[in-house]
Amino acid sequence: MNLTKILAGLLLVLAIGLAIGAWMLSRPADRPVAPMATATAPKEPVQQHAVVVAAKAIPAGQRLLAEDVKLVQMPAAVASSFGSTDAVLGRTTVMALPADAPLFAQHLINGLALQLESGQRAVSVAVKEPMAAGHHVRPGDFVDVFFTLDGKSEQAAVDTQTRLLLARSRVLAYGAASVESPPPSAGSATQEQESGAGLRRSAQREGHNARTDNANTAVLAVPLDDVQRLTLAEKYGQLTLALRHPDDTSVPDALLFASLPTVLQPVAGRLAKGEQLQPADRSYAGLRFKDLATGADARSTQRPAAAVPAAAAVRPAKPQPPRQQAVELYQGSAVQTVSY
Repeated sequence: MNLTKILAGLLLVLAIGLAIGAWMLSRPADRPVAPMATATAPKEPVQQHAVVVAAKAIPAGQRLLAEDVKLVQMPAAVASSFGSTDAVLGRTTVMALPADAPLFAQHLINGLALQLESGQRAVSVAVKEPMAAGHHVRPGDFVDVFFTLDGKSEQAAVDTQTRLLLARSRVLAYGAASVESPPPSAGSATQEQESGAGLRRSAQREGHNARTDNANTAVLAVPLDDVQRLTLAEKYGQLTLALRHPDDTSVPDALLFASLPTVLQPVAGRLAKGEQLQPADRSYAGLRFKDLATGADARSTQRPAAAVPAAAAVRPAKPQPPRQQAVELYQGSAVQTVSY
């Protein structure tokens, strides 16, 4: 009896222990809680891009000064824009620009005009291979321009002559090539072909060189005072381009020779004694081919007298008819009038 009670008590204790063990196993495991972040991670700074914009409204044809442009920072890069004001200062605008508008290369004047010095003009002349150093002239070279007359001109009776017209004129363009896009050298073309840089580029450059060899025009930088001489010489004579070394800076002394007279004469008293016309004024006054060919001295050329208007000419007096007199003759009762 006592043994039975003891076994029952043991079984009860075992059952309670198993129940407690099962309850412990059925409980979810405690997971560690991650601490909440007390501060957000710092953001990366946005990269800024410098862009040159108009500081104010700029009209077309204006030379840019420091107060006309400014540098601003933008979050995105602007393609084909300028990143420094030094790149645009002194340039001239092609079109009008509003304030805060970004500046691009197409907004500014480009081309051969920027290659000219003050007082120069770019003049195109026709060239032929025998008269242009066998087409060995290249953009950037310096040439002497010789002028030849065969003495058969209908404009003036002149002797056959050849003389130096322009000395050390810079070639801005020859055919399709110019100082801004010169033809490639033979070494660079060969190197491109050996490196396999593209047959199409090589073919294009070969065609470019062919156009240069077959050039029929050359653009020269000419002083304003010599443009008329060059255009007249090309029209009535023959030009020859003589290639010269770039280090040879010798030029003739124009003061040793008499200046050519102009077509238009200045008004008396407008020029001071000994004062000469400025290049722009001489170009406006014009030049005759006869004076260019014969070298007439401006000091010995007399201004033609002004023609007297026909209305102001003295007309001869018309002859007056002789004055007649009348005499009355009385014969009795008859009266007769006789004129003589």
